[in-house]
Amino acid sequence: RPRLVAANALTHERKNSIDLYLQENPQYAEDGEYVQANYKSDYLGRFLGQSGIVVPPSEGASVLQIGGSDPDQLYKAVQTVMEMTERGHCDYTAINLNCGCPSPKVAGKGCFGAALMDDPKLVAQLTTAMNEGCQGRVPITVKCRIGTDSHHAFNKAEYARIDEDEEYKRLCKFVETIASAGVVTDFSVHARIAVLQRSFSPADNRKIPPLKYNYIQKLVQEYPEFTFSMNGGIETIPQIQSELEASPGLKGVMVGRAWAADPWSFGMADELLYNHQDTTATPANRFEILKAYGKHADYEEAKGNPVKIRRFITKAITSLFAG
Repeated sequence: RPRLVAANALTHERKNSIDLYLQENPQYAEDGEYVQANYKSDYLGRFLGQSGIVVPPSEGASVLQIGGSDPDQLYKAVQTVMEMTERGHCDYTAINLNCGCPSPKVAGKGCFGAALMDDPKLVAQLTTAMNEGCQGRVPITVKCRIGTDSHHAFNKAEYARIDEDEEYKRLCKFVETIASAGVVTDFSVHARIAVLQRSFSPADNRKIPPLKYNYIQKLVQEYPEFTFSMNGGIETIPQIQSELEASPGLKGVMVGRAWAADPWSFGMADELLYNHQDTTATPANRFEILKAYGKHADYEEAKGNPVKIRRFITKAITSLFAG
């Protein structure tokens, strides 16, 4: 269950919170450790807070995805995550670097996301900085595509004629270069290239470039020392089962928008995919989920502005009743 936040947003809010604390408590200006442990963190909870940390049930295994291209910012962003963990706001099981988002605001103007796939040495520096920011206490992972269109202008007819061996070699170089830093061993790979042309929208990037699951299957076979998860175009449990069966070493299959659009259709995922027989963990119906979600909503409203929070709370639950 991933969550995405920009590194510059975290570092900006942390700096503002520390500056405000020092304005109110100038006597601690020379005591950096004390300030770091005591500045007000309520606003940062908006970016990083998880349900279930204080009031159960827990969210379960959750990955925080961070976007950025500056090593110092990513170091400070991950440092902020660890400070918030110590204060009880969150408890992420891994921190992931976004090298897959093709949005022009991210990969274009922002120069991170999928644009980072063209600079694997920088990615190795970024993941090293992230590892230093958490002092090696949390796994650092990477989410990427199989490549970008930087080596050939994209159109469907021309792309169908490219040398797939060369394209796969570039993907291997990306993986090897990042792993050589000794930090990252886990990769989630969207099985399409990212088209970084300004005329190509994020929606286009999710549909038009062809899926090449065989690249990920080859990575699994050729790099058994690493773990790989597959992403892109997979929308049902039978599809997940098919891909796991086709590639036994595959760590997992990532489903994003299809799950968000119809989460109830994945209600039996644990039982069907992992043979978990604990039926008490599976809600009997959607009304049970709605009641539990109501308790979560009450908790979230109590922490902040109810008017703003209700807009996000209600939007998140509407897809539960799809179909």
